[in-house]
Amino acid sequence: MILLNDLDKWIINFIWSGDVDKRKLVIVPWNKSCRPVIQGGLGIRSLKSLNEAVNLKLCWDLRNSSQPWAKLLKCRCIRNRKPISYHIYSSIWSSIKNGFDNTNDQIGWLTGNGENVSFWNDNLCGVTMSTTFNLPNFISQNLQASVLYS
Repeated sequence: MILLNDLDKWIINFIWSGDVDKRKLVIVPWNKSCRPVIQGGLGIRSLKSLNEAVNLKLCWDLRNSSQPWAKLLKCRCIRNRKPISYHIYSSIWSSIKNGFDNTNDQIGWLTGNGENVSFWNDNLCGVTMSTTFNLPNFISQNLQASVLYS
């Protein structure tokens, strides 16, 4: 984060003075400068906010991916569907662990009309209902209940 703060400062200095090392009186706050032009900003992106967005994307990919990197990180860093609370040495995990709670708040099911959502075989609550009730595979595959609302 220190590097990103320094880079943002250098960008501000360059915009207002033309030199990364020279500070000048800033007449527009940085957060307003980073707004899109249509909203009165300069359309500049803060490196700090870009980094946060990339970390959230990595966190989302970790949660939803079955690629080897995600499997490894899940085995190392996730316990009972929650992030570990102790420190491990990982360049990826240290960047995305803070976004885990944020992505947790944004996860939900959009069922639409519910016709394509299987009550028994879709993971609606962290585990399928057929698993919760220990139904054999040959039975759960034949269950047809869907999630409908009126």
